[in-house]
Amino acid sequence: MSAEVVAKLPCRQPYHGAALLGFLEGRTVAGLECADEKSYCRRVAKDAWVEARLAKNHIRVSIPAAASADAAAIKARLACLFDVAADAPAIDAQLAKCPRLAASVAATPGLRVPGVWDAYEGAVRAILGQQVSVARATALALRLCERYGNGDFPPAEVLAKADIANIGMPGTRARAVVAVAERVAAEGDEWLRDPSALRAGFAAIAGVGPWTTEYAAMRVAKDPDAFPDSDWGVFKVLGVKGAAARKWAESSRPWRAYATMHLWHGRASQP
Repeated sequence: MSAEVVAKLPCRQPYHGAALLGFLEGRTVAGLECADEKSYCRRVAKDAWVEARLAKNHIRVSIPAAASADAAAIKARLACLFDVAADAPAIDAQLAKCPRLAASVAATPGLRVPGVWDAYEGAVRAILGQQVSVARATALALRLCERYGNGDFPPAEVLAKADIANIGMPGTRARAVVAVAERVAAEGDEWLRDPSALRAGFAAIAGVGPWTTEYAAMRVAKDPDAFPDSDWGVFKVLGVKGAAARKWAESSRPWRAYATMHLWHGRASQP
């Protein structure tokens, strides 16, 4: 009989897990996942949840017996989600040279870029979040799960044939979601894991803008140098966007995604 699997997921130090969990907490889909300042949980079977809990120098992973056969894959998903292997010393050393970021790096060493549990799900949710608030994007993801996934995130084969505009989103964006689902259903999600392939694939889909592409490159394809130069949060901090924002971010290369997290985190920490 299978038993619960308990494992340690090493985190390269320094590691600011609290900030990453705070980011995830505001984006969890009810019934599918939950998060607080110390842990993240994901439902993997009926009444069976994986828990990832912050501990000293590692993440303690608890995998229920019902999913123990998939323990290796689950740990790989969590390693991506928690960005455990990022070269934090090199990243912090580079970003600390930027006057705008130095204080944030000193206050939050080891800040990470949250990954995703699943590449296809992450890509769809990036599109759902285009030009809407985090709360609205999360609500749309919940509607997808309820209407097409019976509480789970809908398989690509299902969304590829769905008219999802009826969940309350523009038709062009809904068709973009369907286009991603169609391609994943046909050929898998490997193209979403490669930054160049993801950008090319998104560029070929009508209705997918540059913010969505760079956000997905950050979190889904794990490009450490992705930079959403048109992001509202980035603009609010820098006062510029587009080419001017890219010029500012040059000194952060090849870690612009981490610079973005510092801009977002610093803004979130303001009164």
